Amino acid sequence: MAFVRKKRVGGHEYYQLVESRWVEGKPRQRVLVHLGRYPTVETALKKWPKAIERLARFAQNKREEGERLYQDPTSLARRRATLETAEKAERRASALEANLKKLHDLRDRGSV
Repeated sequence: MAFVRKKRVGGHEYYQLVESRWVEGKPRQRVLVHLGRYPTVETALKKWPKAIERLARFAQNKREEGERLYQDPTSLARRRATLETAEKAERRASALEANLKKLHDLRDRGSV
């Protein structure tokens, strides 16, 4: 059975869904899903879909801004930075989507 563990990093609290098991006669914890700042599985399941939407919208806006900057040859560095920001937001949205799917799967199997 899995449980939520709290970690403190740099003055912030982060939560992880972990499971305990015995490995070579010693107890070990394995992280199943990083919940970020959400203290419960239910909160993460409720809030992640909107966070994914916000990240996708932000990335789309940055891509459009990058395309507008394409017209101005003097803003090449700014365009590159804007597109990198869009890619980073897309990667974060994709990772969050994968975690959401994993969390749903764990809940459906009764592990949570």
